[in-house]
Amino acid sequence: MSPITAEEQLSKNNKLKKENIEYLRDWMSKQPHLPSGVTDEQLILFLNCCKHSLEACKQTIEMYYTIRTHAPELFANRDTRRRELQQALSIIEIVAMPKRDQHGNLVMAGRVVDNNVSKFSYEETTKAWFMLQDVILLEEGAIPGFVFVLDASSAGMGHLARTSLSTVKKYYMYIQEAFPGIVIANHMVNAGPVIEAFINIGKPFMNKELASKIFIHSSFDTLHEHVTKDALPKEFGGNLDSLSSYSKITMAQLEKYRDWFKEEEALRVDESKRQGKAKNSGDVFGLEGSFKKLDID
Repeated sequence: MSPITAEEQLSKNNKLKKENIEYLRDWMSKQPHLPSGVTDEQLILFLNCCKHSLEACKQTIEMYYTIRTHAPELFANRDTRRRELQQALSIIEIVAMPKRDQHGNLVMAGRVVDNNVSKFSYEETTKAWFMLQDVILLEEGAIPGFVFVLDASSAGMGHLARTSLSTVKKYYMYIQEAFPGIVIANHMVNAGPVIEAFINIGKPFMNKELASKIFIHSSFDTLHEHVTKDALPKEFGGNLDSLSSYSKITMAQLEKYRDWFKEEEALRVDESKRQGKAKNSGDVFGLEGSFKKLDID
């Protein structure tokens, strides 16, 4: 697939107004710290995720570029050929399923396929997850929503021990305040005590809306009450092909946009031009203190 254009989206969606895109562009031009060169397609994503509220859009745009600037462990060095990212992609399978769910939402599915904990990096796997989200939004544009489905059967205490609490906080801040998509649900399947512990650790960083969208399943049977089998791979009890086969397509998609990922890193906040006090990471995410890693008893 190729990136969808603003013209294609405007012709398909009567809720999109060109004057709203122009309004946001004019507003951004008056915020000297925000990047120039933001496309109409990107502004359409903000309009869609904010249900066309211009004030909400402005807040989301501000947080989107600020978080991407101050969380380089998630949004910098996104070269698909970099060794650390290659290693992360070798131990997980992440896929945008080719068929939507019964409500028209796009299903992102994932699982760990290599249990060698020494290879696991929460930062790198989260970075890859966000990269796939970026590609989906580039190609699909303003979609109704995202459904995340994760097979947690391989998650162990070792994975939890290698998870940075500060990065967990940044993940939730981005998803809640800056993600230019709409999260419909998070489904954790084959979830044991480790995943429940991980969810509990993240709860202080979640708002009530996101917390209400998290569903924990002990088997695939209850998952199918939420997501039709026609939108799931066979490893999740679905009717589609294997996650492994689709994962190869994901790898090709990410490689296809290698140059785009490099160019996107130029779209960051220039704190020296921010009106008022410049922000640092502590201002954006709060003091990280000493909780770099989770303490596991």
